Amino acid sequence: MLDLVVDNPIFAVIERGEPVSDAQLLTLERTLRQTLGGEDLHLTEANIRKAYALKVDSLLAFLRYLFGLEGVPDYQDIVRRQFGEYIARQSFNADQIRFLRAVQAVFLQKRHLEVADLYDPPLTTFGRDVVERWFNQQQIEEMLGFANSLSI
Repeated sequence: MLDLVVDNPIFAVIERGEPVSDAQLLTLERTLRQTLGGEDLHLTEANIRKAYALKVDSLLAFLRYLFGLEGVPDYQDIVRRQFGEYIARQSFNADQIRFLRAVQAVFLQKRHLEVADLYDPPLTTFGRDVVERWFNQQQIEEMLGFANSLSI
């Protein structure tokens, strides 16, 4: 694991205290998951909790803990920030924004989003067929594409 971190160019930027984009952090998280989540190590949040009695929401959070990297945000912080920026770039009304915040919560729980998720609780509390009433097909596809670009 140490070689993976030390040899990673994104980690080197973090270590120097330079700013790192959310996209770079997501790339690092995906790399960590792919490499450390394999058959040999099978490092997951659940296994970290068992082995270290440490509750983390991502492997980035675990790295932050191991290396004392206070400047590295949690995965949830990255997702919240990205959803905020996505909403700000659009001209959504208040109802659509409330719905998107609920979509964000579902995404954070599942870490991916499918069309069917938009029609399941807790999103059904907004009403029946709210997705079609509040969003056009292009907006729905963009919403799913955006959310899944944050998947790890």
